[in-house]
Amino acid sequence: MEETEGKFLIADSLSHILFQIKANKTNDLRIVGACTQMADMNCTAVSTRNIQELKNIEKRERYIDFGPAVTLGQMSAMGRNNIPSVLYDAIQSTATGPIRNIATLAGNICREGQKGTLFAPLLALDTKLEVKLLPLDTKHAAKNPTFTKSIPLSKLAQIPQPFVLSKIRVPLNDWGISIFTRLGPEGKPTPLNASFVFLMDTENDLLVNMKVAFTGPLVFHSRELENKLIGSKLPLSDKAIGDFLATAESLSKEEFEESKAAPILKEQFLSLLDYHLQQLS
Repeated sequence: MEETEGKFLIADSLSHILFQIKANKTNDLRIVGACTQMADMNCTAVSTRNIQELKNIEKRERYIDFGPAVTLGQMSAMGRNNIPSVLYDAIQSTATGPIRNIATLAGNICREGQKGTLFAPLLALDTKLEVKLLPLDTKHAAKNPTFTKSIPLSKLAQIPQPFVLSKIRVPLNDWGISIFTRLGPEGKPTPLNASFVFLMDTENDLLVNMKVAFTGPLVFHSRELENKLIGSKLPLSDKAIGDFLATAESLSKEEFEESKAAPILKEQFLSLLDYHLQQLS
């Protein structure tokens, strides 16, 4: 374990992370990536950036497994044809090339408060997080082998201690329409930044699947809303679009109010929905 300035630790194995969790008595431990978004260091931070096990990328027929320490630059280098296009577009809209080569996937999606740019596409794609619990020493290894469990990103509040995020599984589905839009100013994230994702698949002039996600100072993703249009015949009628937008406004009201998001974000969300649905009318 390498220590710098007493508060920033760079772990080289998962067992070192788990040891720090157990050893920390003040409950101010933060597990971080490359710290590209940390404004202060008033805590004990343990970085995962040197743990090789967490840097792997495995692509299968139906999904891609990304290690949490994989950088956005590594993901971008895979190309738009090898990862979901909305995820690729979100990565390209994030920061600059040099920063993407440092910033990690987990660092982008595990922030408190304002969500990172990749949260919306990963949410819409039904991403799952694998968290791992390892025995802290050889003595306990026989009785307590490695234990893992899967958490849908949609259910994530925070990584439960003493578990460590070990894998991010992104499904690979074919979408006829894949739209990613980044809102707000460039540069440092602000309360006016948000990510919008609109996914749709059709078959024989029927809408067979749909995903909508909007994240930033809030998280909005509703199965009820997505299911409202599934099975609809194309082109969509003005009434179908109007009813859908009314439902979207009603279902998202609580999230927008609780987050105290700027009113313009709600207007932009509904406008984007309206625009993309009109293309199907």
